Amino acid sequence: MQRMSRAMLAFSNDPENSALMIDPSGRRDEIGVAEEQFSSMQKQVRGTIQQQRHLADLGLAVSKINHDLRNILASASLFSDRLTLSEDPVAQRLAPRLVRTIDRAADYTKSVLDYGKAGEAIPQRGIVDLHRLCVEVAEALSLDEYKCVDRDIDWVNGVDPKLEVEADAEQLFRVLLNLSRNAVQAMEGMGENALIKRLTIQALRDDTSVTITVSDTGPGFPAEARKNLFTAFSGSGSRGGTGLGLAIAAELIRAHGGTIELKEDDTPGSRFVIVLPASKAI
Repeated sequence: MQRMSRAMLAFSNDPENSALMIDPSGRRDEIGVAEEQFSSMQKQVRGTIQQQRHLADLGLAVSKINHDLRNILASASLFSDRLTLSEDPVAQRLAPRLVRTIDRAADYTKSVLDYGKAGEAIPQRGIVDLHRLCVEVAEALSLDEYKCVDRDIDWVNGVDPKLEVEADAEQLFRVLLNLSRNAVQAMEGMGENALIKRLTIQALRDDTSVTITVSDTGPGFPAEARKNLFTAFSGSGSRGGTGLGLAIAAELIRAHGGTIELKEDDTPGSRFVIVLPASKAI
């Protein structure tokens, strides 16, 4: 017992010192049980400390990257403003999209520095033109430009132009953008030109909810990815992906009091269904 007491005191003073980890003697009495439990507790505490240090380092790195990225975006914004003065018809058509995209990116980086935490801001709800929001998603991904031989992706905006939803417009935009970008990247990797590549966003409203569906004709998600689909760094369906897009989408929808899930059926591709409750729907 004296040995256990000394080990506990030493560990409490320096829990990161691996030399202070107790080595259970293998006894089968009460002291042996205490040794096993203390050893297990030491491992858990050390694991938690290491994880916290990793997260702190990661948070600092993200803040530094965000700081420098904001400066770069500020410069890009100045250049894009000059494009709006150009008389070239292509520049006139694309410049407004570029300005909106840069402004959104700058706002996202600002929110990270302002809040300094992993959680998202509380939704600032308003009446959103869902059809128009989907158009902006298509513009951000240049889906209307995907008419070349090697990247022929059909974009279908099936949302009724009269449908409105009460939501944070920027957060809902991020959700639809993340889901749509994942679908586009998955279909781009399919290779075969003869395969139909289509991304569709639809929405239906009833007395209790608004249901938004984002579907594609891509390869779908492997079974392993579905297990932790909305968990950051665990649910990516592509090699090298982080799964952050789906994790962010799920967090933002939950903040709106809604749900998001991947519907599994026999149809090709993937189909995400978002449901916003009646109190958040018009």
